Amino acid sequence: MKPNKILILLIMLSILGTFFVFNDLPDRIPTHWNLKGEVDSYSGKSFAFFTAFLPLILYILSLYLPKIDPKRQSYLKHKKAYEIVIMFILLFLIMIHWATILFSLGYNLDISTVVRWGVGLLFIVIGNYMGQIRHNYFFGIKLPWTLANETVWRKTHRVGGFGFIVVGLIFILTSSIISFISLIVLVIGLGVYSYIEFKKLESKS
Repeated sequence: MKPNKILILLIMLSILGTFFVFNDLPDRIPTHWNLKGEVDSYSGKSFAFFTAFLPLILYILSLYLPKIDPKRQSYLKHKKAYEIVIMFILLFLIMIHWATILFSLGYNLDISTVVRWGVGLLFIVIGNYMGQIRHNYFFGIKLPWTLANETVWRKTHRVGGFGFIVVGLIFILTSSIISFISLIVLVIGLGVYSYIEFKKLESKS
């Protein structure tokens, strides 16, 4: 995967912007909100540099991991899906970073809504491209049964793509609690589905 110059520029602008506003931040900034949208954890304002540099670190990893994956040829087949999903994940992290910065500076932001909409859109994007993801060890639904069998991998990602879109819509249209429950159901459901499909194939062999 070739470096995305526009994405790199956005990441660097986010980092530079963080340096610019750092002195204006309070000594403690929120780092976690509960399901009701209330702040329940704080850290020193230097934590802002961690969330600022995190997208850069993850982007570097995303460029490197395909080179060491034993299934590296799969990345040539799902190149578009990989690049788009990575891009949206990093944009999501940048959005959350700046939502936290603005909240810390006193702006009246409903972080719960920002996160729900951000996660919802991210899940919809991932769901749309999940069916394109080929068998590999770093990217996708990595369960014992999907990693052990390419047919199970393909079926699980096809079902998972639909599931991610549904859960994404639930995040956007409903409350945090319902969204969280739907995510748990999706994770458990995909695990059970992949196991059942694996046992079916195993019984035929």
